[in-house]
Amino acid sequence: MLSITPEILQQELSPVQYEAALAVDGPMLILAGAGSGKTRTIAYKIAHLISYHNVEARRIAAVTFTNKAAKEMKDRIAKILEYPQIRLDWMGTFHSLSVKILRVCLENSNVTETLKWKYTKNFSIYDDDDQKKLLKLIAVPKEGDLANAGRIKKIAGAISYWKNRGVSPEEALEESVFEDQKILASYYDEYQVLLMNSNAMDFDDLLLRSADILRKVPSVAEQFSEHFKYIFVDEYQDTNDAQYILLKLLLSNNNKNITVVGDDDQSIYGWRGANLNIIRNFHRDFAPVKIVKLEENYRSSSNIVKAAGSVIANNKRPKEMEKKVFSNQEKGSLIHIKQVADDYTEANTLATKIFSLGVENYSQTAVFYRNNAQSRLIEAGLNKLRIPNIIIGGTRFWDRMEVKDVLAYMHLLVNPKDNGALLRIVNVPPRGLGKKTIETLQQNAEQSGTSLWDALPSVPKLEPFAKMMNSFLQEPSESIVFLTKKIIEDTKYNEYLEKDDPATADDRKANLDEMLRGIEDFCEENPGATLELFLQDISLLTSADRRNESSVNFVTLMTLHSAKGLEFDSVHIAGCDEGILPSKAYEAEYSPEEKKEKLEEERRLFYVGLTRAKKHLFLYTSQARFWRGEQKSFSPTSFIEEMDASTIYFDRLATQSNPFTISINPPHFAKAKTREKTQVYEIDEYSQVEPRLVGKFAAHNKYGEGKIVGQSGSGENTQVEILFTDGSKRKFVLKFANLRFI
Repeated sequence: MLSITPEILQQELSPVQYEAALAVDGPMLILAGAGSGKTRTIAYKIAHLISYHNVEARRIAAVTFTNKAAKEMKDRIAKILEYPQIRLDWMGTFHSLSVKILRVCLENSNVTETLKWKYTKNFSIYDDDDQKKLLKLIAVPKEGDLANAGRIKKIAGAISYWKNRGVSPEEALEESVFEDQKILASYYDEYQVLLMNSNAMDFDDLLLRSADILRKVPSVAEQFSEHFKYIFVDEYQDTNDAQYILLKLLLSNNNKNITVVGDDDQSIYGWRGANLNIIRNFHRDFAPVKIVKLEENYRSSSNIVKAAGSVIANNKRPKEMEKKVFSNQEKGSLIHIKQVADDYTEANTLATKIFSLGVENYSQTAVFYRNNAQSRLIEAGLNKLRIPNIIIGGTRFWDRMEVKDVLAYMHLLVNPKDNGALLRIVNVPPRGLGKKTIETLQQNAEQSGTSLWDALPSVPKLEPFAKMMNSFLQEPSESIVFLTKKIIEDTKYNEYLEKDDPATADDRKANLDEMLRGIEDFCEENPGATLELFLQDISLLTSADRRNESSVNFVTLMTLHSAKGLEFDSVHIAGCDEGILPSKAYEAEYSPEEKKEKLEEERRLFYVGLTRAKKHLFLYTSQARFWRGEQKSFSPTSFIEEMDASTIYFDRLATQSNPFTISINPPHFAKAKTREKTQVYEIDEYSQVEPRLVGKFAAHNKYGEGKIVGQSGSGENTQVEILFTDGSKRKFVLKFANLRFI
């Protein structure tokens, strides 16, 4: 192992980074501006602790914002130390560290007896879908049809809000004033009982339950606080109350060796419980605190940094938190702000710009937007030009129905009390079980006070299911891959997919093949891994851990909230309109002070978007768009006015006439030479003139090649009729057709 001496720190880090890495004792707040090399600084500080100060890696707890960030940090530290075998077991998200605390503590019968818990160390971790299904079991009998998707979402949101504040069901009931709040609090109480009976916890519970153990069993808290000699927390500005409570419990009065890293200018998760005051009060909570400010941005051009800085300067910050982020990079190109007539033009203009910059730049290009609803037109615009793209924040691979079905079998093997898993698969694939059989099982379990699994013998029709599940119990020598294959084969799941929907069966079977490959990858990376460890790893993955995992050259689409922690050469931000960014939501029934706080968070969100760009930044604002169910007029966001005028080029729409382009013959993976041959037709949207397409040839993904023999309508309603090589004629609305002109 290489020893990271102070001399090496000085050689590898900037003077201010060196200052942060060298001081190892006592509380430290590292205020790290965007792109300021905070990950490098933390990695070297931890490597310095391990190799120079001989601190055991297992006695360092390091909290990251995502699991992906934890892996990258581990890899970086191993590389710095030139020691791949380094074991940083307590590095991960708040949730993954909480799971480890819970697994360890729930093996101790004294803990469960003290707390009167039914939990075992093999508890399941429920995701949003599992949570909603459980809440339906509670709400539907009481509210009937009123317990629709929106109502369930509201119930789940209220429960999560209470949990993020560390509020118990009893406390929630006490603080509830209105009748509906009291109903939600009662649902919270019932929900917690059902979770415990299923030996399951949701994401928020992982924090709450681990904090409960540390608070109510002081001897356990003392052991953990003595074990951890140093604690690091990244992205500290996004900490919520429950996480803060857990953190305080892990620190003893004698040990204040805590380093937190964050940037209050990038606090954008207040809507889901993040408390900005936690980072702003750190220097008081842990006084005396050493504050180090990383202000040089190594990521972005100086124009981008200057523009972003001029915007965020409009937020009011405590004096201790003030910093002036700067860049010594090249000045770079001006930020291009493009005003267009409407949202369709915005999508087409944005796509044309990305197309013109070349296929070789797709993987380093991102499109951000404030709301998920904006993605549809943008995706369509990119697809028209055959620009491959991926939307981050959609359905996770591990959340796809067929994948979750197979995972449910595994969950039940690990945790037989998991009633949610059992109900999901007891009749999937169909086993001829009627509703009455399932109801009988539930009634028998309730009457005997047992889990559904324990009640299976009381229902003869379920004997084959129980027998099959027992056949899946692993031999010690069996791999997880073998078990997965056995589940898919013995349940005849592929045959079920073919009968369920022949049109999608191949794609869904391909997902199961990809699942097997993913499990193989996991086993290779984690030799000797158990089924429990695999399921835990999958459960703790979040959308924040996802990006394009493929080598294909994709453009990345995501909301501004999902963009946190990422960087791209080129960034396009759509919908830079007043009322969208900033959102009008902050104008709801809030006090003037609350409205100010909401506006400042929207400004921070805009700042985060700007600072993801390394070289090129494009902003789009539209005069009109279809929004919240109706056509509305918009003006450019006030945030644009706050940008330093010397850093931007604002291409305003001079008149109501709005030229836009339709590209003919956009190849799937165009080379520069091919792009030069692309025909571009200028169309005035308001004169409704379309290029004459009759006589041209086009290819359709499903129907093959054909010749356009008819054209009717104009503007949005343009239709074409195509004679395909098989002799069939088909009509398409040009706007929606998946056509490639040849």
